[in-house]
Amino acid sequence: MTGRPGTSTFQSDDARRITALFQELESAFTEQNAVRFDRRFTEDVVFTAVDGTRFVGWEALHAYHRERFGGHADGIVTWYEIESITFPGPDVAVVFFRQPVAMAQHRRENVGTWVLVRRDGQWYVSAGQNTGVVGASAS
Repeated sequence: MTGRPGTSTFQSDDARRITALFQELESAFTEQNAVRFDRRFTEDVVFTAVDGTRFVGWEALHAYHRERFGGHADGIVTWYEIESITFPGPDVAVVFFRQPVAMAQHRRENVGTWVLVRRDGQWYVSAGQNTGVVGASAS
């Protein structure tokens, strides 16, 4: 025993709701629908994309997604593989995931760490960091 505090790793109803949120993101990406994709990000979101670009605020993130979905996402298939969800507080969740990204010529992978907050019974992304994985395997 280290005497260090831990975080809860499983709260079934909340974990299911968060998993459903990521399924909504997958679906919105497939549709290339930025409005639907961004509906569960907070107004004051801070988000760091794979290339290191940081977006502060919903408007900045939404402008980026509108531009990306407006022609740069054709032929891309992506999905989220949640590795774990921890709950450091009653209305806070940290989601660790992998995001394979398949294109016609190759496949790459991102890993992400996102902080979610619960407001009025719904989970929203408050902060996110995505990192490209060098040498991701092609499956």
